[in-house]
Amino acid sequence: MPLDEATRRFAFLLQRDLRRISERREEHAARGEQLEFDSVSRMAILQSRRGEAVARYYGEVLATYAPDDRILRWAWAGRSSSAPPTHGDVVFREGQARGVPQLSMSVVGDLDHEDAKQLVKLGALVARADGVHELKVGAEIEFVGIFDRPRPSEAVEQARESRFSVPPPPAVEKPAAPDPKGPPPRAYRSIPPIREIFEPRTGSSPPRAMPSSLPPVAPSPSPSRAPAAASPRAGSSAPAPAPAAGANKKLREPSRELFLPVASTALAALSKSKGYLQGLFVVTLDGEPSATETRRIVVQLVVIDTAGILRALDPAADLVEAAATMVEADRREGNGHWRKLSARITPKPDGGATLHVDVT
Repeated sequence: MPLDEATRRFAFLLQRDLRRISERREEHAARGEQLEFDSVSRMAILQSRRGEAVARYYGEVLATYAPDDRILRWAWAGRSSSAPPTHGDVVFREGQARGVPQLSMSVVGDLDHEDAKQLVKLGALVARADGVHELKVGAEIEFVGIFDRPRPSEAVEQARESRFSVPPPPAVEKPAAPDPKGPPPRAYRSIPPIREIFEPRTGSSPPRAMPSSLPPVAPSPSPSRAPAAASPRAGSSAPAPAPAAGANKKLREPSRELFLPVASTALAALSKSKGYLQGLFVVTLDGEPSATETRRIVVQLVVIDTAGILRALDPAADLVEAAATMVEADRREGNGHWRKLSARITPKPDGGATLHVDVT
């Protein structure tokens, strides 16, 4: 395979460092300095035109390239796990942590000489090398990394341990086939859609009613509460009912601490599909806010798949529970009573996503 998209993007980010390596090598060549590497002692000596030692380094073979087969084999391929750590191990770990698969593969095929050189330079940069030296050994080319110490420094190990990376959601195993003699599995039904189609944010105007040919049915009084008073006749001077608590509060999006668990659960649900171009996550609260009554929560998850087809996904029970927990915690934080929360989901190459949240 040639250099993939992740490798080219990583090379674009490190283009200044790659150019610095090339410029340093050109400066040595302009002064007539040559690098000599001894594979037995692993010493790389930079010699002047007169044969004097200008600098001494430690060399380590990072990869071997076979031009006839167009195959690049990294140095850690076939090594024992109990072997002492090397600079090549740093390349392997950094390739996994930075999401560059070709830096963590044992063998990369279908590479020309320039692509192989570019890939090894990227590996040398993440391993804190000063440069890369090519050594012809038979029909193969060995890429030797030039370092200032024979083993990885403690600073590199500490930097690796302090780095935090959020991986994509783990793959969910397929559930086992249900036992025909056992009890039926628990079924989750979709929540019905809301009745109203519009409601102003301030709540000063009544919601627009859905067109219907049947008169509305009066709700029956609850046994735990006294029946509501009859509506005043036209022309009476009865005062209007007071707005619900929290109706005049300023609306804002839920805090990051409250919304992040919901976003992670929605991203895990999207990872079960075969890929998507864009997604929309909507949480709608049905009914008026009240201190005694709970509001029904409607959760919707819609995606545009890789074929450009719009699809609606059934929200899982854990996603609905996470949304309900967020709504309750957001109410306790003193936020205004919002009716609908919509989050536009844009996937990222590393398996994560960017969510743009808006409430009305």
